[in-house]
Amino acid sequence: LYTQLVRYPQEVVPIMDLVITEELERLKLEAALDAVDDDGDAYGPPPRVQVRPYNLREVHDLRDLDPENIDQLVAVAGMVTRTSSIIPDLKQAHYRCVVCGGGVDALIDRGTVDEPTKCARSGCLAKGAMELVHNRCVFTDKQVVRLQEAPSSIPEGETPHTTTLFAFDDLVDAVRPGDRVEITGIFRAIPRRVNPRVTTVQCLFRTYVDAIHFRKKGDERDDIVDVIKTEDDTTNFGSEKTEAILDFARDGKAYDKLAASLAPSIHGLEDVKRGVLCMLFGGCARAREVRGAAGAAPRDGANRKDGAGGVPGARSRGDINVLMCGDPGTSKSQLLGYVHKIAPRGVYTSGKGSSAVGLTASVQRDPETKELVMESGAVVLSDLGVCCIDEFDKMSDATRAVLHEAMEQQTISLAKAGIVATLNARASIFASANPVDSRYNPKLSVVENIQLPPTLLS
Repeated sequence: LYTQLVRYPQEVVPIMDLVITEELERLKLEAALDAVDDDGDAYGPPPRVQVRPYNLREVHDLRDLDPENIDQLVAVAGMVTRTSSIIPDLKQAHYRCVVCGGGVDALIDRGTVDEPTKCARSGCLAKGAMELVHNRCVFTDKQVVRLQEAPSSIPEGETPHTTTLFAFDDLVDAVRPGDRVEITGIFRAIPRRVNPRVTTVQCLFRTYVDAIHFRKKGDERDDIVDVIKTEDDTTNFGSEKTEAILDFARDGKAYDKLAASLAPSIHGLEDVKRGVLCMLFGGCARAREVRGAAGAAPRDGANRKDGAGGVPGARSRGDINVLMCGDPGTSKSQLLGYVHKIAPRGVYTSGKGSSAVGLTASVQRDPETKELVMESGAVVLSDLGVCCIDEFDKMSDATRAVLHEAMEQQTISLAKAGIVATLNARASIFASANPVDSRYNPKLSVVENIQLPPTLLS
């Protein structure tokens, strides 16, 4: 069954959907026969169920997808760099004759509409008189997602590969830019059109992946515990796990143990590790209650942890920003790399090679649709995570000025090419820098040694 599923997913997955829908209908019928409603209503139609297989034996790199994988089920890992807005995807078209008003449904097979050439009514048979009726058609949600190779799987001296994914129905908005994901889907190829108005195609094919399942990396745990998700999306552990956590807390040495287990291959630096540990746990983000003009209480959502939906400007930052400043060769970059590895999401970047738009957001022309689209930068991709910036002292002043708003208000505002937007950047910034003249001078004060702008230091 596994071999059949991987080789012929377009045939096997719909059969699985069919079987599970029939099984649900049978179970629902049994339950309905046991307890028929008082008014005689037995049961409604069964829900539409979609089977989403994942956890394949082999996870491909994006550059390893070959022509032999076409129309097969593949699993690829990477980082989401861009998601499009929701596109209505035509599933069933309805045509109406302009002469007699007769309607006919046309099915869609692999993206092409089987458009009727003449009216099907025996009394009419008018040619070229069918028009599409939009509000009688059936549409589904569709989204285009750009996936980039994970930095760890790129061979030496290569540039990262990207691929296009198409997400449908429930998978729309399941991931957002910055997520590290493992995607299971069907690898497909379609020929490129020479011209949109002409049906002739080139011999060059365009490949993409039809996503069936998204699994976020970082969610999987080493120890399989009985984690129970409650309705308000908080996590309750099982009794054994809860007891173990409480024992760890009662010991009184939890802080030291956690600090010692942070980057254990780096000897010493206890105080630095404590600071980094506090940053990883973070503070408490509060949404302060701000009364409106008429003295009304805040709107719904103002008391949420992330402050979304509340009164604008009422959220106080809970994330801790850390600057590590020290001599060369004191394993600053190693600590940065370790934090980037264990943080649930975040981007590692170097100050010298980063531009202002690379950290915030840039506006580019999409090669597919030729429209101007916004591409998120490092700080925006690290939303609800940690943004690690190396060589902070070698950044240009223009690039550094961009970080003021990101570190204090935790938003990024941009106005470029007619796109005016404010993006969330609720990230802790973890930066490392060398002192002035590359060595710490004990005769000077701390401020003179670091020499960053006072607004940024504060």
